[in-house]
Amino acid sequence: MNPLILRGLCERLRPKHLVAAGLFSLIICSTIYLTAYFNGSQGEWRLVEGTDEWQQSESSPVDGARKAFTWLLGLQGFFLMFLGTGRVASITAEEKESGLLDYQRMTPMNPFSKITGYLFGVPVREYYMFALTLPFLLHCIVTGELSLENVLHLYFVFFSSVALYHLTAHVIGLVVPKPRAASWVSRIVVLGLYFFLPIFGQAGISFLSFLTILPTYFGKVLPELTALESTSYRSWENELVDFWQNVPFFTTEISPSLFTLIMQGLILTALLVTAHRKWRNDALPAFSKPSGLIVFVVFQFLLLGSLWPFFAEGKASGLLGENFSLEDTREGLFILLFVQSVYFGLSLLGILTLVNTCCPDRHLHLKGKQRAQRLGLPAIPRLADESRGTWFVLVLGAMVCAVHAVLLSLAQDSALFFVAYGSNWESLLDPTPVQVSPLAYLLPAVLVLSCATYLQAARELWFSLGFWGFAGLLWITPMLASLVLLVGWGTDHLDAIAALSSLCPILCLPQVLPCHYPIPIPQEYVDTPALGAFAGIGVATCLAFFLSVRLYRRPKP
Repeated sequence: MNPLILRGLCERLRPKHLVAAGLFSLIICSTIYLTAYFNGSQGEWRLVEGTDEWQQSESSPVDGARKAFTWLLGLQGFFLMFLGTGRVASITAEEKESGLLDYQRMTPMNPFSKITGYLFGVPVREYYMFALTLPFLLHCIVTGELSLENVLHLYFVFFSSVALYHLTAHVIGLVVPKPRAASWVSRIVVLGLYFFLPIFGQAGISFLSFLTILPTYFGKVLPELTALESTSYRSWENELVDFWQNVPFFTTEISPSLFTLIMQGLILTALLVTAHRKWRNDALPAFSKPSGLIVFVVFQFLLLGSLWPFFAEGKASGLLGENFSLEDTREGLFILLFVQSVYFGLSLLGILTLVNTCCPDRHLHLKGKQRAQRLGLPAIPRLADESRGTWFVLVLGAMVCAVHAVLLSLAQDSALFFVAYGSNWESLLDPTPVQVSPLAYLLPAVLVLSCATYLQAARELWFSLGFWGFAGLLWITPMLASLVLLVGWGTDHLDAIAALSSLCPILCLPQVLPCHYPIPIPQEYVDTPALGAFAGIGVATCLAFFLSVRLYRRPKP
């Protein structure tokens, strides 16, 4: 067996650990499961139609078992996804801090065996606690008359999610130096996946929600759990079931379970590449430049496929689809701006992450130059980890601009969003399609390319602390300051607030696009978006030029 797995078995499954963890798991599981089971089997109180009387339904062990299933699944997720993820991150960071990781790096085991050892050896106690819940799960399936196929389907996705979270925690432990910080960062990442990413799914970008088990649970298991209940009693559950039946992607629909496995497989592959590189050499960036390009291409492809139905046909999913109506095209244009802003925001965050993980810092670049001189090379190879990342970030920005151009062309060809209204009643019923200005394509491209360039220059000029301080000061501070001023001033100084908020590119893009869209803006605020767009693009361009010149004019070592 893997020596790291054997070490985990010997260290974390000693007799005292077996007793303590076993008692904790059994007490918590039996309390939660039996409470939910007996509460669900007693029958529910429902209002009798046509009267003011309430009537309790007959007791049913089937209902009790089905209600207890969700609580049991949540407890199992707490053991493996929350506790196990934090344990993998903290142990990895502890051994990196103590130097044990460097000792293991010199062992003859290949990096994939070491990764496997940490993924299954470190959280072995959490797997033991999970195993103690299996008798309750068996009782749930038999008594609740659940389909074994759906349950196996769900738990296949469950364990793929566990592997994804544990591998993410392992990579965080390799990157974050402090054990406690690594533990809580990994746990916060898991909580963010279940509380924040589904928000983007409700905003039409559905693929981000498939890093969790929620689509499979709502699409496969929940219809069976609620089959015996009144459909009007839990309307929110019915909405979620309808939402996760199929995933709109380009012009087709994909099963939620299949899409979940595809998404998690892609992320697992990227994390395996990162962990393999860090095990080979801790000084290397997390991704090589070709790997970063591949990851970003896949990311943009998924974004394009998720947003294609909305831009081409006006079909949106989630809350966006419920609130969007093609009967009022002016409302659709505002929603179009919102979706475009979300797209650019996610793309810029992706560029920020890849710049930090693929571009070299100052010391790594100097080592690369010294190595090239020793080898007699005229320059550092372009694809090497030590080379400048200017061409890399320009390619990333060009991808974003290309996808934006495709989506905007789809929206324009659909004739659903860009229309002009006249003053008479007939023009309101039959609006005239208008052409979008070419600046709607050009100006966002200039902003994205400028932001990508100054982020790359800042990364290679300074160390990680200086880079993240610069990014936080430029992206977060204007956002918070403009929010405070907007609450304090209201609309009295809207021009100044727009100019300040435009320093953050995520807030600048919603001001760049309306300048060239047929949006009805009050006359007193008609120049405000243009002012914000000018300020944001001007500052981004100047920063890109200044930092790039400073980067390439540094004295030679």
